[in-house]
Amino acid sequence: MDSSLKISLVKADDAAAVLAFELENRAHFETWIASRGDAFYCLQEVRTSLEHAQYAASVQREFHFLAWLEDEVVGRVTLRGVEQDQYHKASLGYRFSQRHGGRGYATAAVNAVISSAFDELKLKRIEAIVIIDNLPSQAIMRKCGFTQWGHSHASVLRNGHWLDMLHYEKLSKP
Repeated sequence: MDSSLKISLVKADDAAAVLAFELENRAHFETWIASRGDAFYCLQEVRTSLEHAQYAASVQREFHFLAWLEDEVVGRVTLRGVEQDQYHKASLGYRFSQRHGGRGYATAAVNAVISSAFDELKLKRIEAIVIIDNLPSQAIMRKCGFTQWGHSHASVLRNGHWLDMLHYEKLSKP
């Protein structure tokens, strides 16, 4: 991992930095995912969402990480649907600054979170889905050692069009 890139679990005190990141990248993110709506983009709403994320981590259901370059958030990585009992798996999601794209930060951060999921959480499987036309995200999946295992057709509605999703997995080493 790039030594200048730091990964941390979110804290409510990160709200101002997260809001700046989300505001700067809102249009970019909304080309790939549904809008969070205007109400999300205020300091108190972001703080509340981070408080919820802290609680979810405390009960081992979700883990929200921030990727930092000094005091600037450049990305977010999330493990959702954590199942530590029978399935030992989670679903991975991420979003990274358009301005910082192409520098390997997303790959480094995703690899760090996956390593933590396997080593510390003792998960055996990480799953991810990628919209079929999101080529940068597909590249991250490959660079991080994920294998495509499925293709769901017309599975997400974006900007009035149904799009296909690609399904990826990565298994921990036995």
